[in-house]
Amino acid sequence: MKNASKTHSATAPLTMLTRGTRTARLVGGALVAALLLAPALTTSPAHAAPHGPRVKSSTSAANLPPASYTAEQAQRGAESYKEACAVCHGPALAGAFDAPSLTGRLVANWSDGPLSDLFTYMSGAMPLSSPGALSAEENADILAFILRENGVAAGKTPLPTTAAALGKVRFPKVDVQKLTPGGK
Repeated sequence: MKNASKTHSATAPLTMLTRGTRTARLVGGALVAALLLAPALTTSPAHAAPHGPRVKSSTSAANLPPASYTAEQAQRGAESYKEACAVCHGPALAGAFDAPSLTGRLVANWSDGPLSDLFTYMSGAMPLSSPGALSAEENADILAFILRENGVAAGKTPLPTTAAALGKVRFPKVDVQKLTPGGK
């Protein structure tokens, strides 16, 4: 009995040391993985594009008519925005976390280009948590809401729901200096 307790007490520190080393290795490995993956997560294409200049299509928008949307379409877009976009871009489109504002700089980046450029980007890269999950109609509705919030007046014709059709209209030129938060 005496020998058993000596053996047990002699191996106990060794067992704890081994467990502690394993834990330290696991924690250290997780930390190294997180540090290695961090740059990839912050520079993903879905995250990087809105912060820089827009990727321009080969279509010249100079002679394209400005886009039109209906008030009903923008209202549907407001509801879809709350569900899919507000968590990153904020309830007032002002931006949050690393997500940019959808007024101001957005207008400068995308204004006066074919609306298909922004629609295609949104359709493939948003929402960030599940890119491409929204339907074409939801994306068009959200785009109508964004136009409304950037001071573009509603019209009688709804925004089309395809990139091809949206390539035939342009993001209307908006005077960013006149915009107040919320586009009003």
